[in-house]
Amino acid sequence: MSTIKALEKVFAATVENRLPFQSKAAIYKRLEAQGLIQPYSEINGRDRFGAIEVKGYQLTQLGMLTYCTSCTDQTRPNHGE
Repeated sequence: MSTIKALEKVFAATVENRLPFQSKAAIYKRLEAQGLIQPYSEINGRDRFGAIEVKGYQLTQLGMLTYCTSCTDQTRPNHGE
C-alpha cells in the first residue's frame, strides 16, 4: 500500500466522523515514525467494567498537508461543474 493510500484511509475516517482509524499494518507504524499520523484514543462511555476506550490513529498537520497536496485536478470532485 502506498503512503498516500494509507493517509487517505485515515483522512476518510476523520471526515466521516468515525471512530479513530484502527489498523495493525506495518505501514502505519512507519507513518507514525515519519510524523504523518499520531496515536489517538477516545473514551466512548462506560460499562460495568469501566471506561470504554477506543484507540487508533489520526492525521497530524503534516499528514493532512501531505495528503491534501497529493490530490490533483483529476482526483478532486467537480462539485456541480
